[in-house]
Amino acid sequence: MKLTSILSLLAATSLAAAQCNKIQIFTAVGFGETYPGVQRSITTAVCKGVSSCGVANIQYPSVKTSNDYNGCKAVEQGIAYGRTAITDYAAKCPEAKIVVMGWSMGASVVGDMLAGGGGPGKGAMAGCTQSTTPPMDPTTAPGNHIVTVALYGSPRHTANQKFNVGTGSGTDGVMAREPDNLAALQAWGDRLQDYCARGDVACNAGNDNGAHSSYFSNSYASVPANWIRSKLGL
Repeated sequence: MKLTSILSLLAATSLAAAQCNKIQIFTAVGFGETYPGVQRSITTAVCKGVSSCGVANIQYPSVKTSNDYNGCKAVEQGIAYGRTAITDYAAKCPEAKIVVMGWSMGASVVGDMLAGGGGPGKGAMAGCTQSTTPPMDPTTAPGNHIVTVALYGSPRHTANQKFNVGTGSGTDGVMAREPDNLAALQAWGDRLQDYCARGDVACNAGNDNGAHSSYFSNSYASVPANWIRSKLGL
């Protein structure tokens, strides 16, 4: 059985037993961390006071466990798992409002799931080539069940987009999107924010690791959380 088929089966199995929430958040963790990771500060704030709000992990190999680790394959696995998990959840729980977010490599997973991905890897994905994957249509299922998308410190960050937020908005990331993928991502612009701080090692091609994790601090996490809540009508 192909790996993508195994991932799809695992996603379907776990979601089949899950309850339907009014709000369901899917998160993809960053490179080197395990679920729930740093985005927990934002998901907790989003779900505060909501009686039916769940959080699920978009599973992929986010931690390097051997010297033959392949970041491109890891992202491909995350795209496959995320697409299946969200498709299955939207079919099972059609009234649910779905939120999708990702940090660092996880932002590449989420962004490429929506906009399509592929090409030579850089940064944590250096030395490999990511297979081409198709975009998700925001106007048909499961895309039309996704109410909001937030990306933090994405290597795929592309300068000067209307959905960019933060002091690094005007600079490309280490793997800025190609025109076709960027056009597909722009179709999500009414429900997407792409957060990037100046100096961020991934989205701003800088050298500040602190900037790369700044989105989840006590002083900043409320910014994306409040925006997400506003899109959810909370």
